[in-house]
Amino acid sequence: MARRGGVIHHIFSFIDTRSVVRSSLLSQSWRNTWKSHPHLNFEIGPSPDQASSSNFPKFVHRFLSKRDDVTELSTIDFRSNSITLPLLRKIVIYAMSHRTQKLKIEFLGDKQTRRGGFDSSLFRSRYLEHLVLSIDFGLKISPSLTWDFPALTTLSIKRVTFTLQLPNGDASRSIDLFSRFPNLKTLALDSCTLSNIDTFIIKSSELQSLSLICINQWCEFVVSAPKLSSFTYNGIARFLLSTKDLGSLKNVNFQTIYHRSIQGQPMFIELLINTFQQLFKAKSLTLNLDVVKLLSKFPELRERRNCPFTSLQSLTLVSRHRLPKSLTAFASVFDYFSRSSPALKVHIDLNPKPLQFRY
Repeated sequence: MARRGGVIHHIFSFIDTRSVVRSSLLSQSWRNTWKSHPHLNFEIGPSPDQASSSNFPKFVHRFLSKRDDVTELSTIDFRSNSITLPLLRKIVIYAMSHRTQKLKIEFLGDKQTRRGGFDSSLFRSRYLEHLVLSIDFGLKISPSLTWDFPALTTLSIKRVTFTLQLPNGDASRSIDLFSRFPNLKTLALDSCTLSNIDTFIIKSSELQSLSLICINQWCEFVVSAPKLSSFTYNGIARFLLSTKDLGSLKNVNFQTIYHRSIQGQPMFIELLINTFQQLFKAKSLTLNLDVVKLLSKFPELRERRNCPFTSLQSLTLVSRHRLPKSLTAFASVFDYFSRSSPALKVHIDLNPKPLQFRY
């Protein structure tokens, strides 16, 4: 009987939770199976009918209140075109208190409203291994806040505003959220806003992959990760980075946005070269065309010191647009890299894959 129940739960894991409830009612022997189902998939599409949209939060509340509390919960996958603050709070509290191993909350709407603030101290669990948040709410944080996720291996946060709330005006605007994640291996921050923060610390003994994509920020990133092998950055040219213990770094993908407004501002190339100096251990480097343009505009600043990448084996230039007819203007930039790495191989990729993270 237990084996049959396992098969049913396996089949139910491929369908959404509403369908699980409906299917359970088809058979007397399955009638209460939905109450102990360990995989919850709440989903409402980006263009639902009005009735489905209005009834969806009620269904989620009723389902969680009637579910068997004794049964452990493996995964919660919540995707909706609208997430209210009470519903978000309900799901997070339920997941944190039911030994959930994987939690994914995804807002499907295109328009970001940044509605309200959410208490980030609710995120505490000894069992959670994967956490994916793509929501349009702000997270209120304080300098003393440190999330506690001893089992977490994967963390992806998208479209979240982190707002640092200071107890007094003299407090340090520095935040360290991840140092109590002893098993964290993958961290991705995508389209997030860092508000009222001067220093954003990423310190992790096991972190292997770090991605910072389209971050709205005016702060310094301080990274300490001895096992980090892959680093990705795609964002504004103003990027300030300090690192420590990056001896395992192999792959760097660095892409920025070049605009005419920064042509006469050498500060940006100085920041870029400083970033390269922090990532000098890389064996493989991927740059977009805008980075090369920026490097070509201030040759006197670029040539003050030798290229820091002394162990570089591969340099890849990516562009989603047609390259200039002649790359002669960029020859000095390629020479800048090859002088420090004589065996360097240069590649050009005109069809790069978009930077997306799905877990």
